[in-house]
Amino acid sequence: MKTRLLLVAGLALAQAAQADLTLVGRSSLTTLNQPNQGREALYVKKHLMRRDLTDRGRSYSYLYDLNAREVAFVDHFQRLVERHALASGKPAQAGALRLELAPTGRRHDLDAWNCEEHTLAASLPAEMGRERVTLILDGQVWLERQAGERREIAPFVKAVAAADFFVGAALPGKPANEQVQGINETLRRVLGKGMLCAADIRLKYEGSGPMADLGRRMATKAGIVYESVSDAPLQDALFEVPAGYREVRR
Repeated sequence: MKTRLLLVAGLALAQAAQADLTLVGRSSLTTLNQPNQGREALYVKKHLMRRDLTDRGRSYSYLYDLNAREVAFVDHFQRLVERHALASGKPAQAGALRLELAPTGRRHDLDAWNCEEHTLAASLPAEMGRERVTLILDGQVWLERQAGERREIAPFVKAVAAADFFVGAALPGKPANEQVQGINETLRRVLGKGMLCAADIRLKYEGSGPMADLGRRMATKAGIVYESVSDAPLQDALFEVPAGYREVRR
């Protein structure tokens, strides 16, 4: 679940930021050949964003505030809120990351969006236990490339362009290790190219040791597909932490 939370939430953060915007779709995560499907909803209003998801029958929300540079992770089952700062300092893996993003010429429409398919290939050094390995990400992403020219999304484009901006969702109770930082930097660079319509990404490890071999057999596949877009007005209360939830600041 955490891999999908990082990937999907990170990808969601650079979506269109019109005055009000709602995106609804579905996400997937396959690990150890066990597929899992979830529903997704993304709401954007000025500098605020909310992402709702369901996973194995449980509901979660991420509440982003770009002005405060903060994200609140909400576990509705436990009625628990964890707050995290979005800035994480200069990404440790930024210089080590190798990323290729190439258009294929194929397209698909999402309402008024014109989504272009790109192949993604990224690699970065990582650790599994005490073993040095290489984390590989490859797959396809579909982007609306004209997003950066729209005045309404300027706050999001500016935030993602900042080298210290943590795009990925904070993992509850966990520090950002080098794998998380590397995946975050991959997402940050991809999202700088345009709004996301869909993604289909595979994550695996390469190396010569036993941990790398284990990583190859535990390859993960994560994806998201947005299916509808709405510009209906959104209430400010939608972006607030629910009353009565217990809060923890990390």
